[in-house]
Amino acid sequence: MGVILSFTKVTGEQLGRLAAGSADELWALESADGDPSGYLDKSWDGLRYLFESAEVGIDLFYDGDLLDDEYYGWPADLVRATAQRLKAAPFDRLAAHYDGAAMDAADIYPRIWSRDGEEGLHYLRYHYDALVAFFDNAARCGAAAVMHFG
Repeated sequence: MGVILSFTKVTGEQLGRLAAGSADELWALESADGDPSGYLDKSWDGLRYLFESAEVGIDLFYDGDLLDDEYYGWPADLVRATAQRLKAAPFDRLAAHYDGAAMDAADIYPRIWSRDGEEGLHYLRYHYDALVAFFDNAARCGAAAVMHFG
């Protein structure tokens, strides 16, 4: 078991209720059938490292508003802006900053980067593609999102 990060698409109305204190609803959030998954598994810190190194302007941790302990609300305008930034940053641009030894030295979770080499890069690409699909879908729907980190 480890620390994971995931996003769930919600309506603006749902996000408003959650922000108003309906924390019990957070535990019951599920993606709708057919929606792309916002599950990033343990790739979050590796992606954060690549985003920062490539100066993409996406901060998976400090964007959004705290809803409850491990949950953050991302309003529709932030979802839309994130989708645009992701589209403007193809993975090859990020991959140019992949350095397993430097990532392990910087204590980038889950400290597999030197050991896994190219497999680590493929792991990040897989979850980056999922992140792009999630935000593209949510932005096209005018949706907000809830980020869970824990």
